[in-house]
Amino acid sequence: MKLIVPYIGALTSVDARLIRLAEFLGIGCEPLSLSKSEGQGWESLGHAVPGRRSCLVLNPRVIGDWVGEDNSSSMSDSSFLSSFSRVLVHAPRSEAFDTKLVASLSHNQLGPVQGIGHARQDYQISPDSRDVCEAFAGLTFGPANPENDSVFSVRQRESTVRTLISIGGRPFMAAVRRDGGTVLFLASADILELTAEIGDAPLPEYFSRFVPHAMALRYMFGEASWRPREHHASVVIDDPLLRRNYGFLNFGSLLDSTKKHNFHAAVAFIPHNFGRNSRRTTRLFWENADRFSLCFHGNDHTGAEFASTDTTLLNTMLQCAERRMSVHRTRTGLDCDRVMVFPQGHFSEEAMSVLKARNFDAAVNTVPHPRQQALRLQLGELAQPAVLRYGDFPLFLRKSSRKIQTYDIAFNLFFGKPILVVEHHDTFRHPDCLTETVSRINAIAPEIHWSNVTRVVSNSVSWRRGTDGTCHIRAYSRSVRIANHSNSVERFRVEWSHAVPGALVEQVLQDGRPYLGFEADGSGPRVSIEMAPGTSQTFSLVHRNSYASLSGLGFRRNARAFVRRRLSEVRDNYLGKNPRILEIAKSLQRRLSGAASVQ
Repeated sequence: MKLIVPYIGALTSVDARLIRLAEFLGIGCEPLSLSKSEGQGWESLGHAVPGRRSCLVLNPRVIGDWVGEDNSSSMSDSSFLSSFSRVLVHAPRSEAFDTKLVASLSHNQLGPVQGIGHARQDYQISPDSRDVCEAFAGLTFGPANPENDSVFSVRQRESTVRTLISIGGRPFMAAVRRDGGTVLFLASADILELTAEIGDAPLPEYFSRFVPHAMALRYMFGEASWRPREHHASVVIDDPLLRRNYGFLNFGSLLDSTKKHNFHAAVAFIPHNFGRNSRRTTRLFWENADRFSLCFHGNDHTGAEFASTDTTLLNTMLQCAERRMSVHRTRTGLDCDRVMVFPQGHFSEEAMSVLKARNFDAAVNTVPHPRQQALRLQLGELAQPAVLRYGDFPLFLRKSSRKIQTYDIAFNLFFGKPILVVEHHDTFRHPDCLTETVSRINAIAPEIHWSNVTRVVSNSVSWRRGTDGTCHIRAYSRSVRIANHSNSVERFRVEWSHAVPGALVEQVLQDGRPYLGFEADGSGPRVSIEMAPGTSQTFSLVHRNSYASLSGLGFRRNARAFVRRRLSEVRDNYLGKNPRILEIAKSLQRRLSGAASVQ
């Protein structure tokens, strides 16, 4: 099944960008060269691509050049549509030819393309559009983009046009059933390049130039395109020791909240604190593993410790952190997920490489770029579960509940990005914002899985069905869990396309045991396996660690870490509860820092 994109001479820029988006989604494309000739008719399109397993793209500018924009009679017979399962009409203009083309393909139900004006208007996604718009169904947000967006007029009062997305009550994206197939109409003038630098721009700024096109393509190709397999989420709380209270956080109250509002709380735990927890609270974690878990939060949580570019120091810090958490596990029975949350959000590209070499599963961070590298992520990087540009090690992004918009939730769900919410102890002074965000997530995705961050990242995969029925899995975390939920034997093919060359992968583990049947080359390791119904397996990469390490971090560094941790706890447990005293302490700190810099 392919996407057929007609062109004359050369692809238009908007059609070329549509093809790149389709290929990003795993869809095969076939540009179809048309030649201008007298008497050319629609039926030649159907003859050029026999069989109904193809989908067709119609750009009115291309069709006008082909048949002649003055030749309206050539559009009267659109029976050629029966040759295609689905058709996408995009990039229409407010010109006479485009109006006639849209009318012909919609049974004369859609009329002229019109601009939306410059008064603020929002995107309204139909609640009944989940089969096309997926997680966005039922949402309203904006503003719409008057420089790019247009709408169709509806000609018949009793229209059978299905409005999927509207602006100001008029169709921006619509569907019409005809000739046993579906014609989708999309009134967006342009499509963004996948390499466009988006950074932290809010979704409404680029929504109409990207997401509806992805919706249309995924709907047209179904399981043949990359899509999320499941949806996963976790609330990550930075810093606290495992004691009954830490600042405004009370673990008993938190447990009640996780049960009442249905979410999972993962504590980003500082390994320095491995021997300083209360037995009562560690037991609470052990008895409620479905609600509580731990992951790594640096080593000592000193200033920007993982922003270092010294790989020997980084390797030593991680070695120390792992040793501490191993002792912690022996004492408490609590596992610590091999996922790193960077202290203060600071990291270096070298830190990502060392984490990979030490076989961590992934990193989680609020800041999407290394310290002192103000890079803006590209659209294609944001439209996949994890960012992969730093040392080919997956970076999963998170936001605080105060910053998560409803459209952010839908975007993550649509592209398979896990929803990771970051909080600190002070959130629990007034936890309503967090619980309201959790409720919104559960309302939009009632099937979402709340769990520890290892399960979140290992299950955040993309998948598509191959022509031979094989289920292709694209993994992002070092470890990936594969489950066969069908009633028959399924064949799976797992790829880590972002992974380092196969020479640096020592082995692949299958449920913790060496798996000898993996392939490894310059494009990364791959695994093929048949699984019985109702079974699951976890595959993990094992990388070679060639980095040197020190015998220890030294007395001075350890002493500074000791002092810093105790002062931080005084701040969180005492000063933080008295804003006036906290402000005096911060002012004194600024003065001391200023005096030190002068000296």
